[in-house]
Amino acid sequence: MKIREINQTLAALYLARKDERVPRRSKILIALALGYALSPFDLVPDFVPLLGQLDDLLIIPSLIALALRSIPEEVLDEYREKAKQVRMKKRFPVASLFVLIVWTILFIWLVKLLFKLV
Repeated sequence: MKIREINQTLAALYLARKDERVPRRSKILIALALGYALSPFDLVPDFVPLLGQLDDLLIIPSLIALALRSIPEEVLDEYREKAKQVRMKKRFPVASLFVLIVWTILFIWLVKLLFKLV
C-alpha cells in the first residue's frame, strides 16, 4: 500500500471504531494497533538492530489486516470516503494517557515479577 492509502485506511478505522456495524473483535484490534503505533514503548526496543524495527513492521500491519478482514466492505468503503473528506486535526491526549497508563502498569508488573524471580 502507498503511504497515503495507509493513512486513509488508519483514519477510516479510527472513524469506524464507534460504528455498531463494526464487530467488537475489530474494535479491539483497531485499539491495539493504534495504541501500539502511538505508544512510546515497543515490545522489542528500537535500538536492537533489525529486530527493533521489525516488530513495528510486523505487529501493526498484522493487527490492521486482522481488523480489516472482519469489517464489512461497505462499512469500510463508507468510512474511507469520510476519511478523505475529514482532516484528522484532533490530538488524542486521552488516548495517549491511556496508552501510557497501560504501559506503566505493565512495566511495574514485569519489574515486580522479575524481583520475585531473583
